[in-house]
Amino acid sequence: MKKLFTFSLAFFSVLNSFSQTHYCADHKAQRFNKQIAINAAVAKTAQSAVAPKENMYDLKFYHLNINIERNTRYISGNVKSKAKVLAASLDSFAFVLHENHTIDSVYVNGIKRNFVRRDSLVLATAGTPIVQNQLFDAIVYYKGTAPTGNAAAIGDGYNMGTSGSWGNQVTWSLSESLCAYHWFPCKQDLRDKIDSSWVYATTDSANMVGSNGLLKNIVTIGNKKRYEWKSKYPIDYYLISVATAKYKPYILYAKPQYLVNDSIYIQNFIYDNAINNTAWATQKTALNKIVPTINFMSNIFGMYPFYKEKYGHCMAPFGGGMEHQTMTSLGFFDFELDAHELGHQWWGDNVTCASWKDIFINEGWASYSEYLCHQYMTGTGTTATQKMLDVHTSVMSQLGGSCYFTNADTMNATRIFSSRLTYDKGSAVCHSLRYEINNDSVFFPAIRAFQATYGDNTATVIEFKNFMEAQSGLNFTQFFNQWYYGQGYPTFSVSWNQGGGVFYLKSTQTQSFPSSVPLFMTHVDYRISRTAKPDTIVRLYHGQTIENYSIPLTGSVTSIGVDPNNWILNKVGTNTKDITLNTSALIDDMTEIFVGPNPTSDVLNIYMNTNDKSSVEIFDVTGKLMLTQSFYAHVEFDISKYANGIYTVSIKNKQGDVLKTSKVVKN
Repeated sequence: MKKLFTFSLAFFSVLNSFSQTHYCADHKAQRFNKQIAINAAVAKTAQSAVAPKENMYDLKFYHLNINIERNTRYISGNVKSKAKVLAASLDSFAFVLHENHTIDSVYVNGIKRNFVRRDSLVLATAGTPIVQNQLFDAIVYYKGTAPTGNAAAIGDGYNMGTSGSWGNQVTWSLSESLCAYHWFPCKQDLRDKIDSSWVYATTDSANMVGSNGLLKNIVTIGNKKRYEWKSKYPIDYYLISVATAKYKPYILYAKPQYLVNDSIYIQNFIYDNAINNTAWATQKTALNKIVPTINFMSNIFGMYPFYKEKYGHCMAPFGGGMEHQTMTSLGFFDFELDAHELGHQWWGDNVTCASWKDIFINEGWASYSEYLCHQYMTGTGTTATQKMLDVHTSVMSQLGGSCYFTNADTMNATRIFSSRLTYDKGSAVCHSLRYEINNDSVFFPAIRAFQATYGDNTATVIEFKNFMEAQSGLNFTQFFNQWYYGQGYPTFSVSWNQGGGVFYLKSTQTQSFPSSVPLFMTHVDYRISRTAKPDTIVRLYHGQTIENYSIPLTGSVTSIGVDPNNWILNKVGTNTKDITLNTSALIDDMTEIFVGPNPTSDVLNIYMNTNDKSSVEIFDVTGKLMLTQSFYAHVEFDISKYANGIYTVSIKNKQGDVLKTSKVVKN
C-alpha cells in the first residue's frame, strides 16, 4: 500500500518529486492511531473469548451479499461463510462485526441459532457440536451504518467521500489492517486465507461497483443493479473490497512474455465525468503504463498471480492506493504509485505477511518494485539512481530505527506504516540483499521461486530469509542481524595512496547506532578513477573497524568513490589522499598483525611483530575449515588452487586466544 496525501491534480508533479517520503504512510498511520484504543480492547477481548473459537475452524469461502450506495455508509445484507472444523469438535461459530451494525439473525447449517454478543465479538451456537474435518456453513444477516473514526489504513474500514478533483461521490472499503469488521462479519486472521470469495453488491442503477475477481453478471432489480463478482483465488480478509460510484470502464490488455495465446484483462473503473475531461489525458497516459509494468513484473517476479481473472483499479477520493486483490483502489494514477500497488499483487496479495510484524514481505518489496521499474523501464539509470539516493537519505535522516518490531508494536500504526522504516528501509534491505548475493541470475530466480513456493499463502520474514539462504547457498544471519533487526548505518572514512604499481586503501568504519550494531560486516564497492584509464570498481569486504587493502593497479589514481551505486545504507566521512600510506601502514597498530594482500589471487602472507608461536585457521564462506597451521612471525600460503570467494582468517596466540579475524577476498 502506498499512501500519498493529495488535494488536487495540480500537485501531482510536486508529489512525484518527493514520493520517497511516503506521505501516504504517515497519513495512514495518523488516521489509524485514532482507533488504537478500540482495536486494543477488541484484541484483548478476543484473546479471552473469540480468538480460541475462531482458531477452531478454517475458512473456505465467503459470499458477501450486500446493499450499498455511493452516498451513505449504511450497509445491509448477509454474509455466508463456509469453513472446516479444525478442533476435535466445534460448538459455536465465532466472528467479529462492529457494534454499529445490528445482527438480525445467524444461521448455522441452515438452522437459526442463538448468539451472544460482547461489543464487536459474536458467538453463535452450532447446535449439535460439529466434528473435526466436517464442513459447515454460517449466514449472518445484518444492517447498520459503518463507523467513522479514521481507524483503518486511510480513513475507516468503509468510507464515504467526494472527490475534490472530480466532484464524484464514492463509498469504498479499506480494511487494512484490522477494520474489515467495520463493514462485514468476518474472521480477521492473516494466516487463514479464504479459498475463494464472491461479492454481490446491489446499488442504484446509476452506480457501478468494483470488487475482486471477475464480474460474472449484472442483474437488474427494479431501479437497482446487482454486481456479481466471483474469485477463485485464495484471499486474505483485508483484501476483500468494494467501491461504489458513478464509474465508466476503461479497459486495457497486457500480454506478458510467457503468457502464450492469452492476455491479462485490465478493468479500470474511472469516474464517469473524468474520462472525457481534458485533465484525463495526463491520468490516462500514466494509467496506460500499467500494461508494460505488468509485463515487466511478470518477468521478474513470475507470472501475474491472478492472470486468469484480471487486474484493475477503482478510483476513490483518498491519498494513495490500496492493493485490493485484482482491483486496486486509488486516488489518482502515477507511475510510481501504480507500480507500488501492482507490486503488491505479488508481495502482499499472492504472498501475504504472516503477521503484521512481518509487513516487510508486503511493503518492503512493493517499495522496491518502484526502484526496479525505474531501473528497467524508464529508459535512464539516472531516475533509478536518484530513487535509491532518496530512499537512503530518508532512512539516514535519523540515527537509528529498525525494520523489525515486536508483537506489541503491531497495535501502533505509526510503527507498522513507518514511511522511513517499513517502506524506505524495507526497500533498502531488498536492494542490499541483491548486492550481497551479487548475481542477478541467482537473485531473481530465487525471488520467483519464493513466490511460487509461498503463493496463495502467508510467509514470515524468517521463512523468507531461510528460503533465500537455501536458494543462494549463502548464510544471511549476519546480514539480517545488522540490516533488518539492527539499527543505524555505517560511515566510511577513507584514505589512499599509490606507489610501485600498488594501490593502498585504508577504510575506517564508524556506526550511527553502535549500541545496536557495533560493526557492519559488509562488502563495499570502491570506484577508482585514474588518468587516461577507465574507472574501475573493486568489491572489498569490511569485517573490522579499520581495513587496509593493497591492490596491484596501473595508471595514476585521481579519486576514490565509496559505494558509488548506492547498494548499501551508508554515509561517507573523510576521503583524502595520504602520501604516508604505504606498506608499513598495512600493519594493524592494535594487533601488529598483517594479513595480505587483500584481495589476492595466489599468495596470502601473515606477518606478526612477535616471535611467539601462533596459529592460523582459514575458513570458507560456509564455515568449513580449509587450512590450519602453526607459525612464528611469518607464514605464506599458496591459495591459487582455492575457489574464488571470501575466506575468514583467524589468528590465535599459543594460549588459543583470537588475536585477529580478517575477511580475505580470493579472486
